[in-house]
Amino acid sequence: MASSSELLSFEIATPLGLVLRTDAESVAAPSVHGEFGVLAGHLPLLAALRPGVVKYRVSGREHVAAVGAGFVEAGPSKVLLLCDLYATPADIDPSAVQTELQEAEKNLSAHGEIHEGPAYEELQRRIDWCNARLEAKAAQSG
Repeated sequence: MASSSELLSFEIATPLGLVLRTDAESVAAPSVHGEFGVLAGHLPLLAALRPGVVKYRVSGREHVAAVGAGFVEAGPSKVLLLCDLYATPADIDPSAVQTELQEAEKNLSAHGEIHEGPAYEELQRRIDWCNARLEAKAAQSG
């Protein structure tokens, strides 16, 4: 077990409030420029998040969750994720998510060559959120 000086205070907040608070040995999150990891002693970091899977290690055990778009602030002893959506693998019903994904992809294909605008962006966000949840469920199962 890691000593308290080797742990990060890790929190995830959504518009609904704080959804996770724990001490973690490490945190990996999906930024818009790729996945990054944080250990205790990390230099200060501010990054934009994309929908994806956050992985964090507590007492030697890896945990995962799906997160939506947002921001992350990290430092030597704390990581704070501010995101619009959050789901644990236990919250995820893969068949319902697959149905939602198929519907969003069908609606997106109806846009044809127009790959811009609020409606397109919203559909792409829904697709990204579906993929994040499916990835989190698969990561937990694997």
